[in-house]
Formats: sequence, structure tokens, C-alpha cells
Amino acid sequence: MVYPSKSTHPQTQSIQCAWDINSKVARAIANNNRVVRHVHFAARVEVRYIEDVPDAEDVNSARYSHFTSRLNTNVRDYVMTLQFDDDSPEWLRKREIPSSLEITGEDEGAACDESIELEVNRVHAAWESKEKYLEAHYRLLREDAVTPLRSAVFEMRENPRMTEEDSFEQTAIYEKVFIVAFTFANAGIAARISFSTRRVGKKILWEQSKRLKTGTIVALTLPDDGFKTVCLVGVVAGRPLAGLQQNPPEIDIFFAAPDEIEIDPHQEWLMVESRNGFFESQRHTLLGLQKLAKESFPLAKYIVDLDDNVQPPRYLIDHPVKDLSSVFKEGNDDFQNVDILDAWPGNTSSDLDSSQIEALQRMLTKQLAIVQGPPGTGKTHVSVVALKTLHKNMKHGDPPIIIAAHTNHALDQLLRHVIPFEKAFIRLGSFTTDFENIAPRTLHEVKQLVKTPEIRGGARGPAKAKMRRLVSVMADILRPLMEGTLIPSEVFVQYGIITEAQRESLIEGTKGWLRSDPDKEPGDIELWLGKELRKANVSQSLHFFDLPTEEPDLEYEQLNEEEAEAKVDEENDVETLKGTCLRLNEPFTGNAGPYSPLNTEEKLKTQLEEQDLWKINHSYRGTIYCYMQRQVKLAIRDAFRHKAAEYSVLVKQLKIGRWEIEACFLEQAKIIGCTTTGLSKYRGLIASVKPKVIMIEEAAETLEAYVTSACMPSLEHLILVGDHEQLRGHLQCNELAGKPFYLDVSMFERLVRHSIGHTQLITQRRMIPEIRRLLMPFYENLQDHPSVRTRKSVPGMGGINTYFFMHEWLEDTDRLMSKVNILEADMIVGFINHLRFNGAKPEDITVLTYYNGQRKLILSRLRRHPNLQGNRFKVVTIDSYQGEENDIVLLSLVRSNRTKSIGFLAVINRLCVALSRARRGLYIFGNGPLLFHSSVRWFDVAKVMGENPRRMGWELPIICELHGNYEYIKHPEDFEGTSGGCKTPCREELLCGHICNLACHPNDRNAERATPSVKGSPFQRSHSSTDSGSRSHMRQSNQFPPHSSSSRSQLSQQEIGQSIQAYQAFSEGGHVEADNRIEAEKVEAAKLKAEKVKAEKAEADKKGITNANEQSGVATDAEALEKLRILDEETEAALFGDLLAPSPPKASPKKEEKAKMVRPGVFRWEETFVPGGISGGKEKEQEQNLLD
Repeated sequence: MVYPSKSTHPQTQSIQCAWDINSKVARAIANNNRVVRHVHFAARVEVRYIEDVPDAEDVNSARYSHFTSRLNTNVRDYVMTLQFDDDSPEWLRKREIPSSLEITGEDEGAACDESIELEVNRVHAAWESKEKYLEAHYRLLREDAVTPLRSAVFEMRENPRMTEEDSFEQTAIYEKVFIVAFTFANAGIAARISFSTRRVGKKILWEQSKRLKTGTIVALTLPDDGFKTVCLVGVVAGRPLAGLQQNPPEIDIFFAAPDEIEIDPHQEWLMVESRNGFFESQRHTLLGLQKLAKESFPLAKYIVDLDDNVQPPRYLIDHPVKDLSSVFKEGNDDFQNVDILDAWPGNTSSDLDSSQIEALQRMLTKQLAIVQGPPGTGKTHVSVVALKTLHKNMKHGDPPIIIAAHTNHALDQLLRHVIPFEKAFIRLGSFTTDFENIAPRTLHEVKQLVKTPEIRGGARGPAKAKMRRLVSVMADILRPLMEGTLIPSEVFVQYGIITEAQRESLIEGTKGWLRSDPDKEPGDIELWLGKELRKANVSQSLHFFDLPTEEPDLEYEQLNEEEAEAKVDEENDVETLKGTCLRLNEPFTGNAGPYSPLNTEEKLKTQLEEQDLWKINHSYRGTIYCYMQRQVKLAIRDAFRHKAAEYSVLVKQLKIGRWEIEACFLEQAKIIGCTTTGLSKYRGLIASVKPKVIMIEEAAETLEAYVTSACMPSLEHLILVGDHEQLRGHLQCNELAGKPFYLDVSMFERLVRHSIGHTQLITQRRMIPEIRRLLMPFYENLQDHPSVRTRKSVPGMGGINTYFFMHEWLEDTDRLMSKVNILEADMIVGFINHLRFNGAKPEDITVLTYYNGQRKLILSRLRRHPNLQGNRFKVVTIDSYQGEENDIVLLSLVRSNRTKSIGFLAVINRLCVALSRARRGLYIFGNGPLLFHSSVRWFDVAKVMGENPRRMGWELPIICELHGNYEYIKHPEDFEGTSGGCKTPCREELLCGHICNLACHPNDRNAERATPSVKGSPFQRSHSSTDSGSRSHMRQSNQFPPHSSSSRSQLSQQEIGQSIQAYQAFSEGGHVEADNRIEAEKVEAAKLKAEKVKAEKAEADKKGITNANEQSGVATDAEALEKLRILDEETEAALFGDLLAPSPPKASPKKEEKAKMVRPGVFRWEETFVPGGISGGKEKEQEQNLLD
């Protein structure tokens, strides 16, 4: 393919992989501004284009290219070997979509109430064989895929009349399901169904609902059967929004197999889906494991046998000299020819730190390279450096490098880093939010730039021709159900329902009839039925105007992302199924009453023995026609199924043909990107280009079967990058997590646990030290990069950049059985309002929560808040925020109950993710004592937050940075009147000369100040744990400076400056060094205070008590000493004092909870009623010591 420059006669070059033209060139191609010349060879087609590109001055770089397409036989070999014979093991013969017997559990030889036996996952030892390993993971993954729908079917079987509100298994129920059309798509024959949502009980926002996503597995049964004997399985093939929003809604589904297709438009069905599962994400991986059982398994000695002696890749042993000049900066010429197996460079100048250099060496020199990157340590950066080095050392004819990531977002992020050194990459899968950089490089878009001719010998052309002919034949089969009339008599003869003589009797009997409408010629069947003709009853409940609206499940973009991976075609539209659509239209039937004497099939057959059908009793004809109708539909169904089996073969051939063409594009690319789901979905296509190097980002989040499926026969070099201390892979059946199945344990984690060589990055560049210290229980050797010590503090918090606000507000449960905590949500919204008043931007704030119900509740509160509505805040679940970060993170823990249950909060990996997303500020809201009692790891976090500086309590400390006043928020209502500052009147002079009479408003929305505001951070302080013995003189109600009206005093600028210096010292030198220095300052201050008190007392003794009273302005010497003590405590607290945590507010009847430590990190709680709500000093002291 050749693109000319602006010049008249450019020299023609031939450069492979040059499809990186911009959108204007693409539009020019779409407008057919082209001159084309085809040169055909035997099994090879060479295509050269010369594009006449208008507006060429706007094209950044028009490149010449040469596209060559040739038949890739690897594709056909791959697809055809997916078929297994009857002698293969049972698990290899399982079909792609589960059968009805598998859904009901009957194919396992177990009754519905019995358990299904599964293989145990050997995560603690090596496997006996490759076959055992593959079978175990196949069975576990398939059970995870099937269990949600099986649970929904069992629940419906037990309670067939239940509504969704009655479900405990998140079962979605759709009734009045009718087949209304068939779509003949490239991916298969899809039945279009209409349905009623009456049992949902709410109006559905389809554009934000996870219901019936493309790729979801569903089950259908007869309404009066309830899955007792009838169960049909299907997969959602398309959910066009226009179809869902009509009344009744419509979607397309694929039946599980051709021999299970139903065609009767009169037959009513009941359909269920599980809202907990998504089959599409696993079906391709299951196929990949089956295929791998018949292939060679590269790297099996490490993955299966756990051999820890990892060798270099074969291709590297043959050519060990590589160019490392892009990695090492000094004397680049010295690093252009480096034998990286024998002479890896030592201490040289590089942008990478020492652990990153070590990781890079492993990634470039080991067959299996595992790199663990804790939060903020730059694992993506190291991956990009490795990719750049591998790319730079590629030779002509080398197969492409495959990079994969668990999510579309992470994949796009990685590919954006690839663009500077390789613009002509190809991305498999069309969903991306980066329309400028990534979307033009999707395979679908790249194919649009070249009108590729059919490859001689390829499968696509013949398959499409046969498919068109077959669609015509199948349309003829369905035609009796499409005419909008009664089924013609000749159709009954065609399928042997009546004889030719009987049909002739019908025709003869209609002669001589008078027509009321000359333009309408009634058929012989219509005249024969007469008054026994009636309209078919296929009505659905259409209107639910009085129902509430269902809460949205996902943002629209998130829903599109999940559906994009499930696309059945490579068309750009992810929702609409493309192909010929045949609409069924059979509006009439016979009048078959329930009390008809023809109530058996034998009686009906006896009546049909009459050769002259006009002799049949008129009252019987409706019943007889219904019987004939049913019989002919069964015959039509059987004929349609037979042709559908032929169609499924052509679908496979068409897929081969499409992959043969797409393989030509992949062969000429140097880097190919896809998600881990796409890695399984396009496994045959990728395997056809015989890749040697595969890199998987977020490998610790990816289930082991997905990585195993990627081990294609040509693979020599596998690089896994991730962090097993963060999120694990997502399961649909939580019973398969943990002992004994351990399906949630990734290959990454398993191999690291077995000490298969890996490298951990240790220098983090994300979090300030105050946040990083919370990760000490997870990463003991994590270090701070100097850049994180100079970050600004969170505005409006006076240097308190981490804090655990504790409460005991009880949780609740929403309709979808997700946990919510209303007061906690309101507290977070009030805190966000405070941050906004103090200048924090909405895009700098993220709210994380463990529960989707709480996520939706907080979003709802934010949208209704008068000061916050209209802003876009990021409120997400922890599982969806892996790999993300933000300046300020608020963590909503939700759980607070009397049963001491913490649910998801006990998952250590989620805790690690939650604590490591913030750069400048992390604020946690939850029932602290409940967590510390229930989880050892949460107790470890509490110990860190309880140390220097202390960052936990029952009151949230905020500061007015204009006046230096403190506010202590114990309840959402306490935010009222603060407006981001304090309740002090503003009283500042306006430019007009008047005095502002508003309450303090630090963001100054309503006035321009004539003088600059005095700002400070009096909360910048630390407190040594060694001073805990002197707590008798400290305020027990708060760990921050006194804030009652009787004891608060204004801090001086000198004191504010001292506190700022103390925090800066903490940030720059690390908390240990800063705390030691502050402790020394504190001891010195105590000495000075003692000397001052001693001197004043001696002076008072000399001058007499009266003179002392006159000088101090108080009545007695005791009052003077008390005032001095209060002032000393304020100064100490401002500089050093995170004091004791206050007791939680008491409830009525007054109850106090105490804890006894039975072993480190585990509490035994006791509850005692305290008379009058006032506990003794001993009990209060025990409660205070709980959090010390």
C-alpha cells in the first residue's frame, strides 16, 4: 500500500507494517479516492494502493507501505483440531456452551441436592502430570462459570412463582418470553425473543444495567414446568438498546446447540439469568485448555513441575548479544552490543533504580520472568523499558511480541507507552476509551484501511457463498410461520400431516363459497375452520408506569467495556447483531377449548383418518387444527435444526477465513496487544503467527487458567508482572476460593510462593511517607523515593494527611443484598464538601468502598448535595480501582453490626489495594473496634496508625486555615455551619470598604478580601509513644488541642511556624528520624517549662500571694497554676500532641464495650451495662488503652 506525499512524483518505497495514517487518510480511503492494482499469484495476493489524499497538508506523516496477504494454514489446523473423538477423556468432550443436563447437575450423576465432586487445586506442591493439571483447572473454571446459572435454576425450581424481590441468589426473572424472529449472523443463528419484566418489579434503565449483557448465559423453561423437566440453555448474542427500550423489550440469543433450537412463535417460555455471573469471560479460556491438552505445553517444567532453575529462552541462547543503549545512558556506544547472558552491565547510569535494573535483567534473560511491583514502584515503567529493548532487538521475520493486561484500561495505558517507539502496533478487541491514540490501531480499524481481496485457497469466500444459499433454504423452511396467515394446506401435505387426498377435499369444499370481500381470497384452511378460528394469545404485560426505577448497576462506559469483550463479531457495533433477519408472524390458531372431547392424541389421530376433512364435526375443527399446527411446527423445527447444524459448520469455516485474513495483518506487526480475555478469545489467531514472547500485566489478578491458556506451542519467553499482595482474580462462585480449591490463587502468586525466581521492586514513588507506612504489614522493605517527601498537604486538614475516623453507626442492606451505611455515607459527603470549600478539586478526590450498594448511595448523596451537585466525583469499588491512584482517597468500610461480621473487609488483598491508592491524603471511615477485633491485618494497620503520629479517633479533626481554629466532627450534622472553615464570623474588610458579616468561608466565593488571609497548619505535630505514662494530665476526650469555649486560645504565628517545621522535618527525613528529633525537642520543652514554673513559684513566694494575684489577674495561686497548665497542654498538643482517642458516644441504655487481648491482634469483647451511662475511671482507662 503506497501513500504519496505532497510532492507530485514521490519515490516509491516498500515498508512493512505502515498503517499508522491518521483519520483524514482513513476518510479519504472511505471516500474511494484511490487507484488500485491487484497482482494475483497462486496462494498469495499482493496489493498496492496509491491514495489521492485531500488536505494532505493536515496529514502529519504519510507513509509508504507494502501489504502482502498469503494463506496461513496454521489457522485451519488450529480450528480443526478442536474436535475431539469419542475416545477422548470426558472433560475434553464437553461442548462450549453447557448443556441443560450440566445446568441441572444431572450429567454429573448427582441429584439436585447433592454436591458435585471437583478436583483439588494443588497450590502447595507440584502436579503429577500435565494432563492432571489441565483437567483440574478446566473443571474448576467451568464450575465457576456454570454455578451462578445453576443456582438460579435450582431456586426457580423450588419457587416457580417467585419474583426477583424474593430471590436470594440474585436471580433475574423474565416471563412471557416468545420467539419473534431469527437473525442469520456470521457468528451463528440467533433467535430474537420478546419478554415481560413484570417480575422485576421495577423499571429498568437498560443503558446502565448489567442485565442480559452480551455473552450472558440464560436458561429457559415452560411456565408450568419450572425447570423440572425442561431446560434450554442460551447465550445472549446481542442487546441493541433500541430493542430493549421498546415495549415489550427484545434481545437476540444463541441456543446452546443446533438440536436445541425452538421456532414456535406461540410457545411461551420463562427465562432466568444470574446477575452474579458472566459466562463469556470464561468460555474461550475453557476451549483453550482443551486445545492445550492436544498440544505441546511449553514452560510446563516450571508451571507444572515447579522447577526453580529457570533457563534463558532458546532464541536468546542462539543470539545473546543485544543492544541496551536505550537503558543505560553513559557511553551509549558501550551498550550497543552486550552479551546479556554473560556480561550484564554493572553499576552504570540509568533512569531505573537498582531493583528495577534487576527486574529488567530477569525479564530479558529468563524463560519465565516474574516481577512483583508493590504500589507505586513503577512496574509498568519497567515493563515498557523491557518492551522497548525487546522491540529494538527484533530482526526481520521475527514474530510479533504479545502484550496482555487484565483490563482494557491497563492495556490502553501500556499501549500508549508503546507508541513512542512503535506506532504500528495492533490492538485486538475494539473497546477503548482512547479514541485518538488506541482506537485507530484496533484490528477492526486497521482492516478498514485496506480492502483486502479474498485469499486464493482461503475459507472465507466459499463459506460466505454457501451461507447465502443456506439462508435462502432456511428462509423457505420458516416461511409458513412468516406469512401472517394460517399455515397453508400444502405445507401440511409437505410434512406428512395430511394426505394429498385430504388437501383436495379441502379445496373441493371451498368451491362455490361467496366472498364478502372480493379483493381478499381466504384460504381453504380458513374457510374450513370458520368460527373455530381465533387469534393466538401471545400478549405480554406492557405498561408499568407506576413502578419505581431500578438502581443503575454500572456507568455506561463500564457496561460497554464488559460487553466489548463478549462481541460475537468483529463488527464495530458491540450491541447489534448483523445479518439477515426473518420476522415470524403467525397471528392465528384454532379454538381448542380445555373441555374438548378430543383430549388425547389417539382421538385426534382417529379424526384425521377421515379423508374428507369437511365431514369432521365443525366443533372439533379448532382442536384438530391446533394438533396439526403443533405437528407441522415440530416437523419444521426438525428441518430447521438439520440445516442449522450445516450452518454451524459454515460459521466455523467463516471464522477460519476471517482469521486467515487477519493473520496477514498480525504477521506484519511487531507488537500486538489484547486483554487476558482476548488472549483466550483470539488464541487461534495469535497462535497462527507463532509468537515467542508474551508479556502479561496485572498477572496476579488473572486466574491461572487464563495464563495457562496463553502457553501456545511456539512460546519461549513468558513475562508475568503484577503484585499478589493486591487484588486476586475475580470468581463468580466464592465457594471455590480458598481451601481446598484455591481457584482465586493466580499462577503468579503460586510460583512466587514456591520461590520460582522472581524480583520485587522496592522503591515507591506514589505515596507520602505518612501513607506509605500503612503498607508496612504488607511490604516490610518498601522504600520512599525522595520525590514523595515534598508533596503538599491536604487543604483544610492542617497536615493531617491520614486519619481513621471511627464510629459505631449500624449498617443496612439494600434490595440487592449489598451492604450500605447511611450515616457513614453522609459523613463522607460532608467531608468532601469541606475539602471542596478549601480548594480541593473534584478530580483529585476518589471515594473507595467495598460494596456496590454503598457506592450507589454515596453517588446519590453527592448528586443531591446543594454545593456538590454538578461536579463529577469518582466513587468506585475497590475491585475496579486496581492500578489507579489519586491525590485524596476516602475509604468507606460500611460494615458495623452486632454479629461482629466484616465480610469482604477480611480479604487482605483488597485491604492492600485500598490503602495504596492515595498520593497525598487517605481518610478511612468505619467501625474501628469491630475491624481490629475481627482481623489481625486490620489490627496491624491500627497499630501503625496509633503510633507516631497518631492518626485515629472518634472525631474527625478539621481546621480553619484562615483563623487557626479547630473543629471536631463526630456526626454529619457537625459539618453544618462550617462552610469549610469554622463558625467564627468572617469580619474581613471587603474591597468596597464594608465588613463581611458571613460565617468563615475560606474559598471566598462571595467576597473579595482587601487583605491577604493568615494561614497556618497548627495540626503539624507528632507524639512519642514513650510519653504514654504521663497521660494523667492530658485531655481524655480528644487527641487534638482543646476545643471547648472555656479553654481554647489562639495559637501565635511562632507556634504555627514551629508546627509546620515539625511536619516538614517528618516528611523530609522519614517518620522515625523526625519522631526522635521531636522527642528531644519535647524533653527540652518540658525542662524549660519546669524551670519556668519553679522560677515563677519562687518569685511569688518572695512578693507574697497578694502581689501574685494582682499580676496574674486571678483570685488564687491554684487558679494561676491551672491556667499555666492549660496553656502548657495546648502548646504541647500543638507541637507534639496526638493524644488519646476519645470514647465513642454512649447510647441508651448506656453500654460500654471492653476488650481483652488473648493473643496479638485478636480481641475478646465483653459488654457491660453501666448504670446511668457513666463508667468508672478504671473502665474508661481500659477503653482508652485499647487503641494505644
